[in-house]
Amino acid sequence: MEGSEPRTCKRRCHCTWCIRFSRLEGAWFSEGAFWFDDTNAGSGRHGRVYRYFPSTNTLELFYESSDSNDLRAPDNITITPWGDLWIAEDGSGPDRIIGLTPEGNVYPFAYNRLNGEEFAGPVFSPDGKTLFVNIQTPGLTLAIWGPFARRNAARARTMNHAAPPAGFAPKVTDKLTAFAEEQGISILEAAALERHGVTI
Repeated sequence: MEGSEPRTCKRRCHCTWCIRFSRLEGAWFSEGAFWFDDTNAGSGRHGRVYRYFPSTNTLELFYESSDSNDLRAPDNITITPWGDLWIAEDGSGPDRIIGLTPEGNVYPFAYNRLNGEEFAGPVFSPDGKTLFVNIQTPGLTLAIWGPFARRNAARARTMNHAAPPAGFAPKVTDKLTAFAEEQGISILEAAALERHGVTI
């Protein structure tokens, strides 16, 4: 959502124009973008992944899981050396580390077969050759050596500036356009508010 300060609705509905998150978890900053996830958000409550650009104060919904087989309860996240986003699940097992590409595709990297124990804190070594990840209980830290894909700074920038999948683009109706004009906000702001429950 664009805009530098919260606004109050002119319809006297006693609401503040803001997005309510249900359960924020992982966060990672890379190439000018701040990534974070909401563990049980979305229509199926499987989780969402957001991208925020501090330079323009713009928030985007980048990915919403519609099926627990794709992504279930996103938790800790990191950007890989080659530019994908990797997400540790917190879904009561067997949890996985799921990759998310700039095109919005997901793929599994690892499964945790310890019943009910979750991956936490995935992060790559500075040289990009080792992935460190924890298992909360019994308190293990694993070092996983590749070979991983080569470092790719250009693809990392692509991940941080790729358009979200088309299904998440705002659906602009005449009603939405009229609301944006009436309230003095952009159509993107109005669409973000509508998607997150503000009555238009």
